[in-house]
Amino acid sequence: MARLATCSLDFGRTVPALRGGAVLLLVIGLSGCLDFTDDEGPVMSVELFWDEHPDSATFIPGECETANVDTMEWHLVRKDDGVEVASNVEACANGIDIVDPRPGTYALKITGFDSDGTKVWATRCSGLTVLRFDVGYECDICDVDNGSACGQR
Repeated sequence: MARLATCSLDFGRTVPALRGGAVLLLVIGLSGCLDFTDDEGPVMSVELFWDEHPDSATFIPGECETANVDTMEWHLVRKDDGVEVASNVEACANGIDIVDPRPGTYALKITGFDSDGTKVWATRCSGLTVLRFDVGYECDICDVDNGSACGQR
């Protein structure tokens, strides 16, 4: 998040960074008074594609509503030590954002349930690597009988 500061310019006056127009903003920016710090770490976003016809041998990617997924349970596990770093049971979503995970490689285990609470969808998306910057992945979630055939794209 960019933050504008109050700066003292060469002519000795203190000037708010937003007063005086674009030229002053440019001068202040060049003087090093603008502070563009990013206090948040990287975000790992995983877009989820649910199998719309879990009873079929063909995977048809869809969203929660079109696949009739009611709730989901997910677990994010570090590959190097097997430690679970995040998990949740929640209403179905078409994506998951993990804010500020440690750099490393992860696996996402995800299970989807229909409105009766029956486990219908399941898969494991592995090789989800986070370094310094935001990263995005896609994960296909098949029915429980074919879950090993799906996963990260």
